[in-house]
Amino acid sequence: MKVGAPGSFGTRLKALREAAGFTQEELATIAGLSVHAVSALERGERRRPQLETVRALSAALDLTGATREALLGSARAPAPHAAVDELADVALPVALTVLIGREADLEVLRQWLADHTMRLITLTGPGGAGKTRLALELARAMAEPGSTRVVFAPLSAIRDPGFVARAIAEALGLTDVTALDLPARARAACEDRPTLLVLDNFEHVLDAAPLVADLLTSVASLRMLVTSRAPLRVRGEREYVVEPLALETRSDAMTATDVAPSPAVRLFVERVQEVQPDFRLTCANIATLTAICRRLDALPLALELAAPWMKVLTAEDLLRRLEHDVLLSSVAPRDLPERQRTMNATVAWSYQLLEPAEQRAFRRFGVLPGRFPIDAAEAVLDGRESASAGSDDALRAAADLIDKSLLVRVETSVVATCPLYHMLETVRAYAALELSVAGEHDDAMEGLVRYCTAEASLAAEGLVGAAQAEWLDRVQEDCESYRAALTWLIERGRPDEASDIAWALMFFWMIRGHAVEGLRWYEEILNLPYVPPAAESRALVGAALMWFTQGELVRARAALTRAHALAVGAGDTEMVVRADDLSARVEHALGNLNAARQRFTDAIAGFEALAIPWGVGNARIGMAAVAAATGDVDQAEHLLDEATAVLQHAGPWFLTRAMFVRGLLALQRRNPDEAIAMVRVSLTRIRELHDKFALVYALVPLAAAATLKGNDAWAARILGARDAVAERTGVTIVLKLVDDLRKQAERDARARLGPDRWARAYAAGRKISLDALLEGIDRALSTRAGI
Repeated sequence: MKVGAPGSFGTRLKALREAAGFTQEELATIAGLSVHAVSALERGERRRPQLETVRALSAALDLTGATREALLGSARAPAPHAAVDELADVALPVALTVLIGREADLEVLRQWLADHTMRLITLTGPGGAGKTRLALELARAMAEPGSTRVVFAPLSAIRDPGFVARAIAEALGLTDVTALDLPARARAACEDRPTLLVLDNFEHVLDAAPLVADLLTSVASLRMLVTSRAPLRVRGEREYVVEPLALETRSDAMTATDVAPSPAVRLFVERVQEVQPDFRLTCANIATLTAICRRLDALPLALELAAPWMKVLTAEDLLRRLEHDVLLSSVAPRDLPERQRTMNATVAWSYQLLEPAEQRAFRRFGVLPGRFPIDAAEAVLDGRESASAGSDDALRAAADLIDKSLLVRVETSVVATCPLYHMLETVRAYAALELSVAGEHDDAMEGLVRYCTAEASLAAEGLVGAAQAEWLDRVQEDCESYRAALTWLIERGRPDEASDIAWALMFFWMIRGHAVEGLRWYEEILNLPYVPPAAESRALVGAALMWFTQGELVRARAALTRAHALAVGAGDTEMVVRADDLSARVEHALGNLNAARQRFTDAIAGFEALAIPWGVGNARIGMAAVAAATGDVDQAEHLLDEATAVLQHAGPWFLTRAMFVRGLLALQRRNPDEAIAMVRVSLTRIRELHDKFALVYALVPLAAAATLKGNDAWAARILGARDAVAERTGVTIVLKLVDDLRKQAERDARARLGPDRWARAYAAGRKISLDALLEGIDRALSTRAGI
């Protein structure tokens, strides 16, 4: 089961903690654990907690009965089906409330899903009808037996249909995928078992509907469940209209001891009780509550937005306002469907009841796509200039909007003390409209740019430092904000600021397998009418790195040649050195070892002069790889020792590269056990970093070591796993030494196993988990030690 999948220990723990109202820090204190331990468990980095740890968490959360057993059971859940699944997939959001009044919808839709000829089901209806909540209930039911892989692609933050392929690819565990090659790559990703892809909020990107049709045509094992305000209108689509909740009208027959509310009234009462616990449904008030629900068209989101006002209004006051307030008849455009006008008007009504400061915060939060931390909220409140003394105003505003159901606190981020927030899409759309009407959109966007620039600057340091794993996750959390800021800057022809942000995220694009997206941003910057030399050189080096990871070596070399000349002309010493370092790697991949050695020599001297330790160590690792390619094992070992010494405080990704080269050297010395030990350390770090790029490389020396030990079936399984990961990630091995090693290991294992045994072992490897790979390594090392 994938990280964050329905039923996984991390997902259950997070849902239970949030339901209890604890932060990660508070739960850690009560349970006697570290904050990092709780964070690692929730994020799936620690997948097999000790029984004592689970019991401590259960006690801290005061769990009993079935809830406690479910948490204990999820701690014993099986490992992922494939190694790459652990580094990918988008988790289904966890619903913390019971689905109300949708029994008939669920029954019909479950029958549809049971019919495998229905491959595209679209839930349509107005905003606020509950399409997403219904889809998640269905998806969770499909995922529970385990026979169907269920993945989730949220589209609400996407405005450019060109990004839909990326969102789908990410959900399927694919990286560096274009819309053109997505169908073929998706076919490989879904070949092992049936897959249900949930596409949420498709109405913003209807122009991407042909991509959906292509996927369904190309991938026989793929089905889709889509939520959208409008159908996709592609062949094979089955549309299901999600109506408002049922609303009974016969309240006069009820007695004080037999009040049977409709689903709409029941939902409204439950939400009122969340803010007013002593509120009760009675024979006396049910008629008024029913009238309130009727005025709101029984739309779930409208009911949830109106319920908090019962703290300050009686039911009669609320009904009177709804009946006589002109908002419900005049706020929304008249050409919208009636129920959509009701939904918009309900949000507008809630907005107009806010205090002026709350209204301003509500409007400005509308520029924040997806999830956002309080620092981002503070920045958009301040706008162009940072005027506040801290985040107190933003925190107060967030608390007020949460109190009125206009903002949702979703989870704690990788920064344990920093919660994340988001607006439901219908609410956010109205906030963005009010922001434009107020003439504040550009000022709020300037605040978002200021936030992204500051965070990217910190990320540039963090992504090469000891907290590299945390910073990779922090950038992932802020991705939608970075995308919004980059789009806005490029549209306005501001290459300096755009290149600052894109350059700072370069290691994120590479390590997390987003080279296609990174390249898109660099190319869009380079295509602007005028790009200053400094910005152009940054964008060129960034683009060259993305091309390098994709095996586009000639294009990378051309970009670096121009970047180097621009940097020299501008006197940008660091950019000259960075271009030298990457040029050395390109020349090595092209087989020009002398040129690579000279460029690495220049880069090492440059990094030393600039006092950039990670650069010095990384360049020495590159030089060691060149030495290994020429068979100079002693020189390579010496360079790796020097590199390791200067990388002690750098990110683990660099040390993983050193371990990889040491593994190659061990194989050249015919020492497979040492190579296996090196790969063991590398895989642990790869898991921590979710490094899709390095995993493709790391499994090659492991397979070669297995063949040297005569364990050809194990080698076949390893190569099967490597190929499955490579197909998912699109990573290309560009170093001849490594590719030759892979080919030789496959030839040897195939020859000794024969076609049938090779095919069986290889097929099993394509589905092997990372845990199983590590267990195989441990067995091999134990055998060596005579354990």
